[in-house]
Amino acid sequence: MNVIVVGAGIAGLSTAWSLVKAGHSVSVVEQGPIPNPLAASGDHHRIIRRAYRAGTGYGRLITEAYEAWDEMWADLGENHLDARGFVCISREPGDEAEDYREGLEQGNFPFDVLEPDAAVERWPFLESGSFRYAYFSPEGGVLHCRKIAASLAEWLRANGGNVYEHSKVASIDPDAGHIVLESGETMQADRIVVAAGAWVLKLFPELDGELKTYRTALAYVEPPADLKAAWEAAPVVLDVGGSVDGYVVPPSGGAGMKFGSGLHKVPT
Repeated sequence: MNVIVVGAGIAGLSTAWSLVKAGHSVSVVEQGPIPNPLAASGDHHRIIRRAYRAGTGYGRLITEAYEAWDEMWADLGENHLDARGFVCISREPGDEAEDYREGLEQGNFPFDVLEPDAAVERWPFLESGSFRYAYFSPEGGVLHCRKIAASLAEWLRANGGNVYEHSKVASIDPDAGHIVLESGETMQADRIVVAAGAWVLKLFPELDGELKTYRTALAYVEPPADLKAAWEAAPVVLDVGGSVDGYVVPPSGGAGMKFGSGLHKVPT
C-alpha cells in the first residue's frame, strides 16, 4: 500500500518506521526541517515512566511502548533513552505525586519510598521540611527527541522511505487520498496518516470544538555551581508535589536542565 504521513515529529516518524517495516511504500511530508524544533515532540527531551494508573490508556500501553522503543533502538543501531529513573515528591495528601504512586502500585512496578531526611541526603537539592516524602523508581528516564527524529529520518531514507523536508501541506482530501503542498505540487496515496500536532486544525478546521491544542511554558536553566554535580547525576523529577504540576529534567544528552509546569498551560 502507498501511504503518505503528514508530519515528521516522533508520532509521524515512528508511524512511518512501523509502516515501512510492514512492507508498505511510505512518504513522509514535513513542513520544516527534521528534527523540527516547532514540533510537539521537537524539544530536546521528553520524560518516560511507568507511573500511570492501570485503567488509563497510558497505563495499558506503557509496557507495549517500552517494547516498541527497544525494537526501534535495535533497528537504529543506537539507544536514545537515558534510563536514569525518576523521583516524585509529595507535599500534601492526595497530590499528583500520590496519584503516580498509586499507578506504580497498581502495575506492581518497583519503587522505593524515602522519608525527607533520607531523600535530602540522597538528593541535596531537596529541602528538608518542605515535603512529606519522596519515592524513586528505576523504570523511567529521558527520551532524546531530536536525536530520535534525526535517526528515524536517516533510517527511513536508508530503507526505501521518501522523506520530504520543508514541504508544507496546504490541504488534504482524505477520501481521495490527495494532498496539495503550499508550493502547488500534489501527491497521491492509498492512505494518508495525519500527524500534524498543533497544526491539525489548520488542515481540518471542522475539528475545532472537539480537539484543542495547548501550549505550556518551560525554562532551560544552568544549575547552581554547588549543586551541579548532584543535578547531573539526578533522576528525572516527575512531580514536585502540591498543586504546581511541575517537573524537572536534569541535564541529559547534551541538553540543559529543564523546568516546566502545568500552571502555564494555555489553550491556543
